[in-house]
Amino acid sequence: MSIILPRNHLIEIFDRVVREITPQTAGIQLHPGENEPANELYTVYIAFSRDLRTSISLCAELSFFIRLTQCMIMEENVTPQDVEAVAKEYHNVLCGHIVAQLFPTTKISARFSIPAFYQGRYQPEGFSDYITLTYFSDKNEHVQLIHHIPVDERKLWLYQN
Repeated sequence: MSIILPRNHLIEIFDRVVREITPQTAGIQLHPGENEPANELYTVYIAFSRDLRTSISLCAELSFFIRLTQCMIMEENVTPQDVEAVAKEYHNVLCGHIVAQLFPTTKISARFSIPAFYQGRYQPEGFSDYITLTYFSDKNEHVQLIHHIPVDERKLWLYQN
């Protein structure tokens, strides 16, 4: 079973969570923007349980993930392993808050996969982008939160919204 929520409702939840949690966890302000991440990109990705049949990825410039790591562990010198671990934990927190915000409507206490970290822009097989929210940070780092839906349900999602 797949729960389909109005697109505007999802956008509101995703945007609110990203823009509230990022400054709380790392002190980084994100603002709506139009420029996609460029340069050296990395993506952290989570798939939701079969009840929601969606996934969310966060694609950002490496500079954002490095600063996120520096702010969250309060260390100037960070390793690639630190960056990956912090990016996964940060995305885990974001998705946890998203699930909590979705629960009143869906009544599903969704589960999600262990976060995965990829070099470049990651596109999960069998899924297409449904919602893409683009941000820039207070240091002009570019970030995108991308909500993916199954390709075989795309018409249903678009029809419902």
